[in-house]
Amino acid sequence: MVAIPFLPISLLGIAVSFYVGFKNNAANERQNDARKNWGGITNDTRSLIAMLNTYLPEINKGLKDNILKRHIAWLYAHKSFLRHKRMDWEHNLKLNEVYRAQFRQDFNINTEFEHDVSKYISNEELKEVEAYPNMAAKILLNQSKKFKQLRDENMIEDFRMFELQNHITKLYEHQGRNERIKTFPIPRQFTNYATLFIIVFAFILPLGLLNETHKVNVWLTIPFSMLVTWLFHQMDLVGEYSEHPFEGLISDTPMTAITRNLEIEILQSLGEINLPKPIIAKKGILM
Repeated sequence: MVAIPFLPISLLGIAVSFYVGFKNNAANERQNDARKNWGGITNDTRSLIAMLNTYLPEINKGLKDNILKRHIAWLYAHKSFLRHKRMDWEHNLKLNEVYRAQFRQDFNINTEFEHDVSKYISNEELKEVEAYPNMAAKILLNQSKKFKQLRDENMIEDFRMFELQNHITKLYEHQGRNERIKTFPIPRQFTNYATLFIIVFAFILPLGLLNETHKVNVWLTIPFSMLVTWLFHQMDLVGEYSEHPFEGLISDTPMTAITRNLEIEILQSLGEINLPKPIIAKKGILM
């Protein structure tokens, strides 16, 4: 019987748990940042509604409608990039694609940007936006130009233009933070080595358990080894999926629900009657 003392195995297990815990903390921080960024988008959207209702008189309702509907287009453009652009380091197995297709069906998620925004911006602007590498950034640029037009036509004074322009800057910041999370993963040395350490630990663990289990029943080595290895593997998977909050899977930040809620709030502020339905959770999942 080949057996090694359990003490070095336990020390190795502690080291691996610390390493996996570090990875999971980093992944959880990314997920929390994503939620905070979309919370900031929600707050700044409501601020934009309030500012436009205050700064633009009712005689300029058409201009206010144009600006707020363009903001809806920006919400969908930003969500479309985060949700539907696939990165190499995200989960792209066939099973993942099956789940994505199921979620798109359950929550009626459309992958076509044009389908979501064609009723909010003109066809000319839509074509211009779609030709731009970063559609969301282009919409914010158009929004900024519209604010400049309001100032040139003396519909707002300098102070109010600066306030609106600062609002655009905040939206750029939220967008940039989300794009950083999307386009730059946790460094691969942390994620890959965590998985490697768990595999090494799984192979050595039974040798350390033999000295303990043979006192009762040596066959207990198998279930206990499997249980401990399964726990470490699940810890690794939690961090692995939490790392990517914008990939269209179960751990996603609920961007579809947030975007739809803001769309409804904006349309209500414009006096629209035919409002889209809010997205509700299904089987404990909200996208």
